Amino acid sequence: MGTFYWQEQWLDILSEQEHLLCYPEFTRKMALDLGMEILRLAQETYRKSAAIRIVEDGTTIFAYKMEGTSLENDWWMDKKLAVSRMTGMSSLRSYVEAESGRLSPEWLKRPDNFAACGGCFPVFSTDGQTPWAHVLVSGMEHYEDHQIIADAMAIQLNQTIKSVL
Repeated sequence: MGTFYWQEQWLDILSEQEHLLCYPEFTRKMALDLGMEILRLAQETYRKSAAIRIVEDGTTIFAYKMEGTSLENDWWMDKKLAVSRMTGMSSLRSYVEAESGRLSPEWLKRPDNFAACGGCFPVFSTDGQTPWAHVLVSGMEHYEDHQIIADAMAIQLNQTIKSVL
């Protein structure tokens, strides 16, 4: 299916992250704050460039591209978003579930439209239903693209989470 790096223990970590990082509400102001937190983490903690996008019902409500990112990052984010929408989970969890044999990779039927790797995280309500939005990052290692989103969400929600790094 792919050649992206992953570890077996990520299955539990990713599932737990998605369970803990749910929002009682998610406003556009919160999306702005979340996007800015990802930007801060990219600059200060990860020290890498990233393209960041938050999408609500197909509408981009936050976007920022750091120096060194390009149109190619948009291409990756679009394809990560397609996987997350198809599976109802983060794009990294989708990939790891498929690689471990727990999920049938339906996206293989149209590989030009999908990229199963880290970097798209759904913003679920606390009831776990349909996500309010999706947060996307591209530009670092794919598992870092995922983890920076999870880190920023954990900060925003005042949660402590395990990391795939």
